[in-house]
Amino acid sequence: MSKLRLSVILFFLSTVLLKFSSMFRDLVISGLYGDSYKADAYFASMTIPNAIILFMLTGMKDAFLPSYYTYEKQGKGLSHLTNIVKGTFIFSIVVALTGTVFSPLLVKWLYPEFGKYPDGSSVAVWTSALYFLSIILVGVNAVYEGYFDSKRKFSFSTFSQTIVVLTTLVFALLFHRKMSIYSVPFGYFVGTVLSFLLKVIVLTPKKLIIWSQRPEWKEINAFYRIFWPVGVTIAVGQINLTVNMLFASRMGEGVVSNLNYAFRLITIPQALFGVTIATIIYPFLAKAISSGDMKLFNQGIEKGLTNMFLLIAPAVAGMMILIEPIVRIVYERGAFTEQTTILTSHYALFYMGSVLFYSIQAVVAKGFYTLGKGSSFMKIGLFSILLNVISNYIFSKGLGPSGLALSASIIGMVYSILTFTTLNRISGGFNLKFLASEYLKILAATFVMSAVLIGMKTTDYLKTSNDLIVLTILIPLGALLYVLVLWLCKTKTLFGLLRNEKMFLLKKK
Repeated sequence: MSKLRLSVILFFLSTVLLKFSSMFRDLVISGLYGDSYKADAYFASMTIPNAIILFMLTGMKDAFLPSYYTYEKQGKGLSHLTNIVKGTFIFSIVVALTGTVFSPLLVKWLYPEFGKYPDGSSVAVWTSALYFLSIILVGVNAVYEGYFDSKRKFSFSTFSQTIVVLTTLVFALLFHRKMSIYSVPFGYFVGTVLSFLLKVIVLTPKKLIIWSQRPEWKEINAFYRIFWPVGVTIAVGQINLTVNMLFASRMGEGVVSNLNYAFRLITIPQALFGVTIATIIYPFLAKAISSGDMKLFNQGIEKGLTNMFLLIAPAVAGMMILIEPIVRIVYERGAFTEQTTILTSHYALFYMGSVLFYSIQAVVAKGFYTLGKGSSFMKIGLFSILLNVISNYIFSKGLGPSGLALSASIIGMVYSILTFTTLNRISGGFNLKFLASEYLKILAATFVMSAVLIGMKTTDYLKTSNDLIVLTILIPLGALLYVLVLWLCKTKTLFGLLRNEKMFLLKKK
């Protein structure tokens, strides 16, 4: 087995671990607090600092990778790493302390409704403050995770993020009686520290940075001019989610929590397939551009889009058909009631479109960053934020909380269309005939699978069976039908995988 194939497998497994550890964390929160005001206050207030965390965590990684390759070719890789780490640490301290100090004012201004509950504002303030405080090390962690990605050590980068989630989970389980829901944000802060310490142990202090090197501000400023548009663009989804939470917090107790539970559940395919494939193709795209090979770059994007869609289309369709039993099995225990299951399942259906479209966007985004066109992507992202505010207002008036979820799907569709067409133009044009042919075949297979699953679901036996039996029968059946139809349609993407063809890059002729 090649080192590349092994790294891909390890990365996928580590991503599965990360996503499901995140799900376990949400399971603990849902079981302990359900859709109470405490859960609402936590989920709503953490979205503000989390937008900045995502801005730095993913944005820093995406900006750092091509930058590091450029300096590494000049024999200055470690020197560049040192400069970015030191510059980012200073920037992170300023952001973290500012956010922590102003958290009470932010919560009072953005979420005044939580003041109606006994300790609602207190939960929101402490959550916001502790997440902001974590930013001190989030930025530095992100730089090192970008460094590990550049070495194709994807799994270690993802595992270091998993430590944060697992620590949050452990604190929620062990200290909820003494600390209530405050244990969750405190666990996140401790997890961020542990994640950094892991990197120190793996690299050793001597290889961490060049300690004696003074920061070269000209180089740092040049990097940050590239980073800003990338970071802002990466944070667009989280900013839009924050806007959703602002609207949801004014709709009564439980709305924020139910929307959040639905969103976290349905984004599992996006994290497993969309984000994973986008992350794996990024080094290939960066090397193609550094070699001046636009043909190879375009082929990389095309393979990324087709492989992503091959995996995510049946996952989204299957979840739509089986969403209620999935929610019941995953969440329904403790404070999470049958009524909460119904609401969460309902909202999840409206969110489904966002999973597909943001997965497309995740792949396309890597193209913009590789080409150094982050500013163009940022403009589209900022437009989507403005459009999201308007869309949230309109749809929430007519459909209530469901309208907020539907708005996310609509904005995701507009966002992916605009970004794809723009990248197609500036890259010289993709093989649209190939993409259209593969997507139509995948859609046909998904339609056949869905039709059979819907028919089977309504049979007397499955209608009266428990949820676990329903999923155990229908999921393997759906997968088998899907692959069979793809085979009959002679889908090139499927045959490429079965022939052990390089997953993301075609061989140059």
